[in-house]
Amino acid sequence: MKMLWATAAVGLGLLAAVGSPSAQPYGGPDYGYRDRDYRDRGRDYDDRGPRYRDRGAYGFDEREYLRCNPDVRRAVARGQMESGATHYRVFGRREGRRLSC
Repeated sequence: MKMLWATAAVGLGLLAAVGSPSAQPYGGPDYGYRDRDYRDRGRDYDDRGPRYRDRGAYGFDEREYLRCNPDVRRAVARGQMESGATHYRVFGRREGRRLSC
């Protein structure tokens, strides 16, 4: 019987030591977001130079895409395709076209 109580005491002691840190919350539903200013999240791109400024929201560089895909460049110049970005969204991704060469 003493062995049972000793085993139970050791087991509960280990559970208490391991269970309390893992049961602590991470800070609520807005964990860390209230401390960050998300309005300025794109500001770091201003310091990278003109090559990165024209990439838009998804980092698509249309000049580089048209340079690597001369057939698309000709289609855009002829007015057959609205832009290189449109071509990539509609056809280029499916065709496996490279974004840079």
